[in-house]
Amino acid sequence: MKQQQSKEKSLLHAAGLIAFVTILSKLLGAVRDWAIAYVYGTSMVSDAYFAGFQIPSFAIVLLGGLGGPFHTVSVSVFSKLIARGQAPDEKTRQLAHAFITLTAVVFTVFSALTYWYADSILNVLLPGAKPELITLAAAQMRIMSPTLIIGGLVGIFYGFLNIYNSFFWPSFSPALMSLVLLAALWVFPHDPTGHILGWATLGGAIAQFACQLPSFAKYKIGFRPNFNWKRPEIAHINELLFPATIGTTIGQLITYVDMFFTSQLRLDGAWSAITLSNRLLQFPIGVLQTALLVPIFPRFSRLVGEENWPELKRQFKLGVISLWMISIPMLVIMLFYMEGIIRLVFEHGNFKSESTALVTQALLFQAFQMIPYFARDSLTRVFYAFHDSKTPLIIGVVAIGIKALLNALLVGPFDVGGITFATSLITFINMTLLAILSKRHIQDLGFQELAKPFAMLMGAGIVMSGGIWLLELGLSNTNLAQLIPNPTLFELGRIILGSLLGCVIYLICTLAFKIPEAQYLFERISGPLARRLHR
Repeated sequence: MKQQQSKEKSLLHAAGLIAFVTILSKLLGAVRDWAIAYVYGTSMVSDAYFAGFQIPSFAIVLLGGLGGPFHTVSVSVFSKLIARGQAPDEKTRQLAHAFITLTAVVFTVFSALTYWYADSILNVLLPGAKPELITLAAAQMRIMSPTLIIGGLVGIFYGFLNIYNSFFWPSFSPALMSLVLLAALWVFPHDPTGHILGWATLGGAIAQFACQLPSFAKYKIGFRPNFNWKRPEIAHINELLFPATIGTTIGQLITYVDMFFTSQLRLDGAWSAITLSNRLLQFPIGVLQTALLVPIFPRFSRLVGEENWPELKRQFKLGVISLWMISIPMLVIMLFYMEGIIRLVFEHGNFKSESTALVTQALLFQAFQMIPYFARDSLTRVFYAFHDSKTPLIIGVVAIGIKALLNALLVGPFDVGGITFATSLITFINMTLLAILSKRHIQDLGFQELAKPFAMLMGAGIVMSGGIWLLELGLSNTNLAQLIPNPTLFELGRIILGSLLGCVIYLICTLAFKIPEAQYLFERISGPLARRLHR
């Protein structure tokens, strides 16, 4: 029992550190997005940057980011070869060198192809776009093409650092891209082409990779080019990595499907609105996912290796319910106040009321994917722990066709919102398919045991919604707006008051419903605070 509590304490300690660092990183990302919106609004220039950044971001955010295939495969393979806290032996070190060398060579080729064929790639992705947009986006893609090389390598480095329980730099380093971009916009705020965005993104990617090097050297893994790619261990890594990479690529192909349908709208700023809404949603999702799933994934892999199925089931349940417990109140707040938040934060400079309406429409339909998103990603990591990346791959292939069909059906009645609504639906479908097929590896992962706490959490969310609704009704029937004539202060006050009231109601409900995970997390958070107050 003490050992189990120690493991849970260690997990929550790591989750707390990662959450803090990730929140800081996400806040800087939000400031970065605000700066881009302030300078360029939702315009052709911002559309060009976000379109040109799609392939580079795929490399450094999806393939090479925390939770990406290079990170997860590195953890899955090398956590079994490296003793806890020990330097790797020579055989493991040579395997790591070969893996890094192969990745660098492959991504260098992809980077060169992206540079040479930028115009052709964008003409395929944006068939209905204006020629001026294609030209601007192609220039951005060429500037950022070296980011592909960095993307694959940084994911491997993240994996090794996480094996040694080093979470700070892997969690914080993505913020460096935001910091470099903010500095560039501050120094060069009047670049009409937007090229400064591309150059700053490339500089930030280089900084993101460079800050991993000191910690990587600390654990004596080292690096020398190793071209011995025929060894069986490399073949095993490729067997895991190839389907996982293709699966992630398929997820990115869904983004390209969205770009295709968005270009048919021929609406300046439409793709910027979808991108910004996705980034706003990724703020809470990214914090929670990184904080809990990153430290728990090595544990999944070790439990599968030990064939400790009851503990695997318990860890999976703890992770999913904890993520749901925190995400539900966030969803309620977003549904009530997303337009006000977007208006307060972004409606400055060249970001006008039309941009607020466009981003709100996109985010409204996309917010509902928060609940299935966490369960889907937790399930995906269970499959990776079993060294099964083919099943998520097959599901991803099916998802492309379904997403295209949903886009075609929904974009007509809902415009930009139809594309993001289809995203929420496809996330739920993916989650359901993964849950069904997980029985191929473990007969009972505890899905029935998730139903009751999920229903309780949703009930708490409904009560929370009722409390906020009554507050809003009361505010609308009072003269409070006349007492606070400044509309910005009034709206800010409404959002803060409603969010605080809603969260208090939600917390009371979760404790009253006696949800074990809620009580456990509350004790873990309140205990240290109480001890400090008594000092």
